Amino acid sequence: MLEAEGVWRILKGSGVKYVKFVIVDIYGYPRVDIMNIDEARYAFIDGVPFDGSSIPAYSVVNKSDLVAYVDLNAVYIESWNGGKTALVFTNVYDGGKPSPLDPRNFAREAMERVKSRKLDALVGVEVEFFLTQGNPPRPVDSHRYFDHQLGPASVVVEEIMEQMVAAGVGHTKMHHEVAPGQFEVNIPAGSILKTADNVLVFKIMAREIAKKHGFTLTFMPKPFWGVNGSGAHVHLSFWRDGRNLFASRGEVVEELKHAVAGVLQHALPNSVWVAPTVNSYKRLVPHYEAPTRLTWGIGNRSTMIRIPSYGGKINRLEYRHPDPSMNPYFALSLVTLAGLVGLERKLTPPPPVAEVAYELDNVTQTPANLGKAIEVARQGSLEIGSELREVYLSLKEKEWNNYLREAGSWENTWNKITDWEYAHYLETV
Repeated sequence: MLEAEGVWRILKGSGVKYVKFVIVDIYGYPRVDIMNIDEARYAFIDGVPFDGSSIPAYSVVNKSDLVAYVDLNAVYIESWNGGKTALVFTNVYDGGKPSPLDPRNFAREAMERVKSRKLDALVGVEVEFFLTQGNPPRPVDSHRYFDHQLGPASVVVEEIMEQMVAAGVGHTKMHHEVAPGQFEVNIPAGSILKTADNVLVFKIMAREIAKKHGFTLTFMPKPFWGVNGSGAHVHLSFWRDGRNLFASRGEVVEELKHAVAGVLQHALPNSVWVAPTVNSYKRLVPHYEAPTRLTWGIGNRSTMIRIPSYGGKINRLEYRHPDPSMNPYFALSLVTLAGLVGLERKLTPPPPVAEVAYELDNVTQTPANLGKAIEVARQGSLEIGSELREVYLSLKEKEWNNYLREAGSWENTWNKITDWEYAHYLETV
């Protein structure tokens, strides 16, 4: 069993000079308290005290003394910065109890619910992003899907792949995506919490590596109109006693169908959690490999849920609704819980779609914009406490209203990327 002081000694002995204790905010953004390695010893043992009122949503000014306790299973090395700094994730406590507003605590609760059903959930994510340069931004290249000529991006791609292993995220693969300057990386499958941590470490690492080489790497869902946007496709499977419940060859088993039904049933109220920005809904338009209809199909990239079937082998579902601006702790938890509800209730999905889903009539569509997504979410989101839901949706309403006030009406701006979006999302989500 890991012990706090033992982990600290390992870090000190390996040459780590500084520790960044990571507190995740409600947007999925990492906030850090930086200590030298000797001072960090006490934080490993006693926790990191901080002002919760200065981080959105955690607390109010008159009740702001919170403590973040180290998660000893979530320690990474900033190998891309020479390995002298460690990233150590924490869980926030308020009054001696886990804070319900901490995204990592939310993910831990989701994992516990899955475990209580004697199941394990394996979650992976394909994260897409753009490599850009200039202001306003422009793609770094004009290449195509699987293009072997990466040009100036090659040094960034190779360093990201190398450092993902060195930092502790794991082995991966990358390729050029459909749009100019667009790439995709596979985050290795693991538990909800491990995968969400890996997504955050990857985003920190990738941005810093790109910046070192003179580029801006953005996880903005739709930085350029008229080309594919960036998704964060979630791959999900459930396991019992080491057996994949979804595994089959050629046919979709009932357990997988139930999970598909659960994810589709909760897709609308979950939209604001998996596609959380104004810019997200400029990605969710027809004909750019982003879902606009609540459908599923086998090997069909126009549907919201695709069942990968390479050579007839089936072992998971792919949920194509989320984008990389998501808070991964919320998004991965909610997708998993929706699938679990489908399994438990033996829900039945509609028939799978073989045709291009964008062209279907009389099918429920994704919310048209962030405002509509907020309205649907207020009707009830899956397994989200009322306090967290209200705080989160209030922040999203403020974001939506700021956009309308400063950028213009949705009717006049839905088909272009505004300066407001670049200012708010290009380097922050």
